[in-house]
Amino acid sequence: MKIHLGVSKLNRYLILLTSLAVLGLWAVPFASAESNHPFIESVLGTEHKMEEKRGDGHFLSDSMVKLHAKELGIEIEDKDMETLKAEVQEALIMNAAEEMEVEIELEDTSMEDIKKKVHQARIVKKAEELGIKSDDTDSKTLAKMVYEADIKQEAEELGIPTKDKGSKELKKIIMEKKIKQEADALEIHADGKELRELAKEVQEAKVLQAANTLGIDTEGKSVEEILDTIITDYYDEAKSIGVYPFEGELH
Repeated sequence: MKIHLGVSKLNRYLILLTSLAVLGLWAVPFASAESNHPFIESVLGTEHKMEEKRGDGHFLSDSMVKLHAKELGIEIEDKDMETLKAEVQEALIMNAAEEMEVEIELEDTSMEDIKKKVHQARIVKKAEELGIKSDDTDSKTLAKMVYEADIKQEAEELGIPTKDKGSKELKKIIMEKKIKQEADALEIHADGKELRELAKEVQEAKVLQAANTLGIDTEGKSVEEILDTIITDYYDEAKSIGVYPFEGELH
């Protein structure tokens, strides 16, 4: 017996706000360049998020957990963060299964089983989009081929030369270019700054801009506290006027 889920579109904001590695989409043997920062990871989005040693479902920000929960229609009141993380991860996996029309069988007794099917379905779909033949190719090799082709395609779209450059190097160049574009738009000087430092400044500027627009008192509050206030208390207003973290996609 099979349970077949219909088609629905994942919320586009979940593509932007990828401070978590829920689906472990690209399980390929590369180290993530300059990762471990929500804004850095949001630049590339879930399609370029690689599985890392820290494990699936790792959230870099409690505020982002709450945002994902709200976008998914999950109640956040009176729940500890670990419970909320687990619910968000499960919902993201099930939504992805629905989006990809993954057939869930009765023997799929865990989220891990379903996640593996979603992972494979996305690889095959992306391979088709990129014109990569998946016949007689094992899943690990196909995932690597797709990842490399996808990174190369995005680099070319951004006008980045790809000759003699590996995927790891291209990924870092793409991140640098996109984050520097954001910094330039905010009139933040990038010279001499590490990518992580620059990303932090960009995110801080965006959060403070949003707080100012929403009339939030920021005195004595950290950026994380302000972001939490935006998501918890100003969610509808922030989303309706399109301030961070609801600006739309970066790519």
